[in-house]
Amino acid sequence: MTNSQNHGGNSQQAVADEVRRLQAKMASFERERARQNADYDDENPTESQPLAQTLWDAKVPEGFKSPHLPTFDGKTDPLEHLMAVGTQTVIIGAPEHLKCK
Repeated sequence: MTNSQNHGGNSQQAVADEVRRLQAKMASFERERARQNADYDDENPTESQPLAQTLWDAKVPEGFKSPHLPTFDGKTDPLEHLMAVGTQTVIIGAPEHLKCK
């Protein structure tokens, strides 16, 4: 084996070692970030909610009867689902904040 062939092998090994080192470092960062996110969500449950607090606090009118709304199963188009729900709430004259609940 010539010196240049051996050098190429060492260079490839060095690159492979560096890739493994960086992969391990990234995995460590991702674990730490996931832990921090879990801690944050536990400490601040309202911050992780998809709706603003004012929507959570909005009252449902007395006597309001919710229409039968389709359940989103994840297999259909989400935009079509939102349009169907929006249409049903408009038909019954539901206040805007109820579209989010």
